[in-house]
Amino acid sequence: MSSVALTPEQARWSESIRQRLAACTQAGDARKARAYADCFAEDGVLELDGETLAGRAAIFTWMSAPSVIPQPASGAPSFISHHLTTSHIAFADEHTAAVRTYWLVTSAAGLDHNGFYVDRLRREGEDWLIAHRRPKTLWVAPASMLRT
Repeated sequence: MSSVALTPEQARWSESIRQRLAACTQAGDARKARAYADCFAEDGVLELDGETLAGRAAIFTWMSAPSVIPQPASGAPSFISHHLTTSHIAFADEHTAAVRTYWLVTSAAGLDHNGFYVDRLRREGEDWLIAHRRPKTLWVAPASMLRT
């Protein structure tokens, strides 16, 4: 197995990217629309199944609306929590990176669904921002909140 060593600068950028992805995940779970949208470039794109949101303002508006994940019919308290797992970061140059990150989602039902993000990040100044994100769901539990 061969591996390519990162330069010290790429190692620093990798950590910045991981921090950005974590901030985006936590803001999304907490429905903090401004913090979530600010993880994207001004012209960033969030490509969802059946809907593409173009621009930070559109992403903010979408995140400000009620969650697309319905509350349980029982009225019982619920939560959704994304957990990022492994990620692969490939730098195209000093300003762009392609990232694939796997995620698991837990809810009151337990393991709810899983998948991965296909992200393209762009460095603007010292900040790495999401230029394009496409989530892909691989599996949904029979008792998932997505099915209620």
